[in-house]
Amino acid sequence: MTMLVLWMLLLGAVPPAPMIGSDAGTVNTELLVGTATSASGRLRVEVRSSATSLKRGVQVFRVRVTEVASGKPMPRGTLTVQPWMPAMGHGISDTPRITERGPGDFEVSELDLFMPGAWELRFTLKDTVEDTAVITFKLGR
Repeated sequence: MTMLVLWMLLLGAVPPAPMIGSDAGTVNTELLVGTATSASGRLRVEVRSSATSLKRGVQVFRVRVTEVASGKPMPRGTLTVQPWMPAMGHGISDTPRITERGPGDFEVSELDLFMPGAWELRFTLKDTVEDTAVITFKLGR
């Protein structure tokens, strides 16, 4: 068993970490897409997906924004996102749908990431001030 775990670690085949769901006592498995600290250093952005692997096509992401100092959710604010493919110098033409699920908790949907490769999610966060953060990840075919 120990050898199997070591082999999985070497291959990077570690399953996604379980996350506590919104319903008490439920556990959801979500794939961690990435985390970043905002440009000001004040906010932390975490992006997760319910997909088991990231492949080109329409994506739905869960975005959690917290204050770095306290760990508390970002108080009421707005979030915008620009999906961007740096190697190609373009993003997507459609505007992703952003739904606030609670303080600092957002669902970003209708993201048609149509090409495999490296992508960025360029976030603008607005509460009492405006801040930015970038999450980088790779899509498979």
